[in-house]
Amino acid sequence: MSLPEGIEIFKHIVPKEYHWTEYFVFSAVLVFSTAIPIFDKMIYNKNLVKNLAHSFVSAVTLLGNPVEVYFYGQQYTMIVFAFVPMTILLSYFYVPVYLDLQLNSAYQIIYTPITVLGPCLAIDHVAGFDYRISSAAIFTVCIVNSAMGGRLSATLWTNTLQTTVMFTALFALAISSIIELGGLSSAWERSAASGRTKVFDMDFDPRTRHTFWTAIIGGTLLWLPIFGATQAQIQHYNYLTTISQSRQCLFSNMIGMMLVMLFCSFNGFLVYARYYECDPVTAKIITATDELLPYYVMDLFRNYPILPGLLVAGITCGSLTTVSSTISSLAVLLTEDFLKHYRPSLNSAELERSSRIISILCGVLGYGLVFLIKLINETMQISPFSTLVHGSLLGPILGAFSLGMFLPWTNTLGTLLGLLASVVITGFIGIGNIVAEKLYLLPDMKLSLSLRGCSCTNSTSIETIIMPCSDFISPQNLTQLDTFDSFDWKENDDSIFIKIWSTSYIWQPGIGVVSTLFFGAVFSIIVTSINRKHVKKVPARLLSKPFIKLWNKVIGDARMRQWIEYDNKNDDFPNFGFRNYPPTNGNANPAWISTKL
Repeated sequence: MSLPEGIEIFKHIVPKEYHWTEYFVFSAVLVFSTAIPIFDKMIYNKNLVKNLAHSFVSAVTLLGNPVEVYFYGQQYTMIVFAFVPMTILLSYFYVPVYLDLQLNSAYQIIYTPITVLGPCLAIDHVAGFDYRISSAAIFTVCIVNSAMGGRLSATLWTNTLQTTVMFTALFALAISSIIELGGLSSAWERSAASGRTKVFDMDFDPRTRHTFWTAIIGGTLLWLPIFGATQAQIQHYNYLTTISQSRQCLFSNMIGMMLVMLFCSFNGFLVYARYYECDPVTAKIITATDELLPYYVMDLFRNYPILPGLLVAGITCGSLTTVSSTISSLAVLLTEDFLKHYRPSLNSAELERSSRIISILCGVLGYGLVFLIKLINETMQISPFSTLVHGSLLGPILGAFSLGMFLPWTNTLGTLLGLLASVVITGFIGIGNIVAEKLYLLPDMKLSLSLRGCSCTNSTSIETIIMPCSDFISPQNLTQLDTFDSFDWKENDDSIFIKIWSTSYIWQPGIGVVSTLFFGAVFSIIVTSINRKHVKKVPARLLSKPFIKLWNKVIGDARMRQWIEYDNKNDDFPNFGFRNYPPTNGNANPAWISTKL
């Protein structure tokens, strides 16, 4: 897009002053999130767990997903169907193993500062909430929740409150937008005219940002590491006592996540209907795409007394759910894997006190890292950096978990080598993608945008006159104010590296999972062939039951017994080596963890 010399876009800055009702809504969410653990004993109800959706909706999701639809169209909405295969895989291949093992600790990658800083910066730039204050408020609430102790049910009640606020904010925003935009028909016409209503794209090219295959297969592998290989989620699964409760919870989570994603996509659709003739990103009215949704709310609903504050509260809840779960689960991980290992003489009370101190330290460290991420954000956007962390680390970790559960011939050294190889591959793709995009080397797949409806001024004129930009250009040159779909990007003569770095970001976690599985299996076979005498059998309860059945049929029972140690060696497959371990104190966790969480 280009404007004639001397013609500049008039940057309409929305007012940043908040009404007292906005601060009241925001503060109320923080207060209730802090108070719930205090009154946990009064509201404790074990049945809550059976119906709770264990969502992992971060503020990055709430801010980033509408932007995807705004720039690239409704094809992204197909990713909601990825939660169906993800839930099935979790229900039958991963969670049964976690329940049987009753793990108190599992590895988790922490990107808490990223999930906090992104929304706080967006709200700071658009609504005037200082990111240092909002970040401090979020971490303070989460530190207090984690450090004061209480049952895991308190965390679940708090997450329920925060999830309710998120849903309310998204729903209220959608309804209010429809009213302000004059109905859905005009919004649909504007999106259809720009090609944004296309839902099914069957392109097999992995570089295409959003396709049917990217959404379903890539989307499954995008979310599976979060729900299948993080400490917070495994801790939630182990709070339940039966597989039927776990599956009920997982399918409830599936419905909740699908609704959240649908609301986010729908709001992105409505945001485009508002700015179809004046893209605030291209016009440089806002400085980052993460600011698009907050700017939209402040621009369109600044005269609504509660809605802007409700959106801020909803985004804040997205950060709270992530941070609170992370701090609590990290405290458990460090206490179980390190403190108990080096100080085995500590009793439950001492472990509880130590865990609270660890929670405080983790929270303070997380808040400190916000400022480090702020420095990184000056050179790159939060969203791609979050994807880099997710794809380059969580994907390989799920691949390592899967190796241990699915393939009985794998070993520690082979898995470690496969994990390292995968991190190198995904890191190369992820970092290359960020650098190449910064240098404008990647193909631009954004759908058409326009500046025709923006307000412009003539900087060379003595008198300041504000008119639509289209009035400063002759009708035959109006196309200068538009960008068009880059349908010919595949014809670019790009190098092999640019083609690799152009791989859709949705595939990055999947690449991590698959590459770890492949290299881990290959390296394990090599290690076993070199050192056959020191191969140890794998306890059957460490493996996924369906895969025990599969490999038994494929390679036979005799070969399987060379790799697997069953609990009852006199029976062929009594329970596939799995036992039912009774939870401690009505919980899957030890007494100190039950008190702590």
